[in-house]
Amino acid sequence: MKYKVLLKILHGLIFIKRVFWVTGSQIFGLFSSGILSLWKFFGYFGYKFGILLRGAGLRSESLWFLRRDNLQIVLFISLFIICLPQTKLFGKEDTFIPGQRSLAYQIFGPGEQYKRGFEEVYPETSAVPESQVATWRIGTVGQQYGSSLSNLGNEVSNGSLVVLNNTLLVKPIILPGSVSVGVRKNIVDYKIEEGDSLGGIAYRFGVSVNTLLWENNLTLKSVLKLGQVIKILPVTGLTHTIKKGDTLKKIASTYKADAVEIAEFNGLEEDGSNLKIGEKIIIPNGVKQVVQSSSGYYVSARPSSGITPPSSSQSPSTKGFVWPSAAKYITQYYSWLHHGLDIAGPKNSATYAAKAGTVEVAQCGWNSGYGCYIIINHGGGVKTLYGHHNELLVKPGDYVEAGQTIGLMGNTGKVRGVTGIHLHFEVIVNGARKNPLVYVR
Repeated sequence: MKYKVLLKILHGLIFIKRVFWVTGSQIFGLFSSGILSLWKFFGYFGYKFGILLRGAGLRSESLWFLRRDNLQIVLFISLFIICLPQTKLFGKEDTFIPGQRSLAYQIFGPGEQYKRGFEEVYPETSAVPESQVATWRIGTVGQQYGSSLSNLGNEVSNGSLVVLNNTLLVKPIILPGSVSVGVRKNIVDYKIEEGDSLGGIAYRFGVSVNTLLWENNLTLKSVLKLGQVIKILPVTGLTHTIKKGDTLKKIASTYKADAVEIAEFNGLEEDGSNLKIGEKIIIPNGVKQVVQSSSGYYVSARPSSGITPPSSSQSPSTKGFVWPSAAKYITQYYSWLHHGLDIAGPKNSATYAAKAGTVEVAQCGWNSGYGCYIIINHGGGVKTLYGHHNELLVKPGDYVEAGQTIGLMGNTGKVRGVTGIHLHFEVIVNGARKNPLVYVR
């Protein structure tokens, strides 16, 4: 597409060149004839003026004041006289008034106070009670104002107002379910309002989008309705209902979580001896292990053959990055419109971690067109993104080595059907997309 655009631009430039080639001689002829006419016009008047001077008896020897050296002296003296007032040779009274260059001064003028001149103004400190001086200076809430709260009625008694230096302040509104001190332990119900989205709700309550999906049996295709009530966990993770035979170690292994963290958060014994069948507990930072199609929200699966492709055997570049795919055919390069590389290959071709790091995102869905994508944080502000997978072989929190297989190439997200199977690869440095070919080879 971009080559067609460049070709059209080139054709346009050739057309413009031909137009100038044909019309250039005519334009130059018109321009030169105009200049010649002006030259003749002013030359004629100059010639007549010279005849008048000679007729008046003024010869070149009598026109001494028009000689070049004399004109230079006159010009220098004129410039000196013009610049003299701007020097320090003459004292200049400073009549500048502060603020006179502001817009308000230009509109309203100096006002009456400047007509009378300036006068010194001293603050009146006697109006401030001695007992309030220290508090007034440091700007803190003083206890001496506590007695005045009783005069404000019942509105103050509920704790929604405070007094700061005789000024009423309204305390900030706390989001439903959140607390101002400590960590929330309970699950709260939230009613969907106009303008809500899963991402916005997750951000407000400090949990992940997957946490909302898992707890409320939703997918990214689910439609939120006004008035719908969803459950919000206090932390990122999920809930688990205790069944017969469950132990803390087994639960932690199932959800890739920490058994000690589960016990501490739910107030359980370290060995889980007080687990009760039918009790629901919260699994902090747990991950729901499911096998789901690429249209789902998370895939923790292996290829249908059950065999994971081996890691890359390629040597890293000088910057420590390896090529991110088993395929090497580039269909689209980095540009100001396309912030990465598109690397095409057969379906389920292996994709590799370009550098060692921690998996930050591993999820499927639309995801702004990335489809099933992965983001790996390499530290130092450097991240890499891998989009359009058919299946993901890692999950958030996993540590991967450079060249480790992390997914299988596909055509999920914003691609053109089955012919669009490729890996979209980006290098992000401190939030800015860079040309990946600077880092990989």
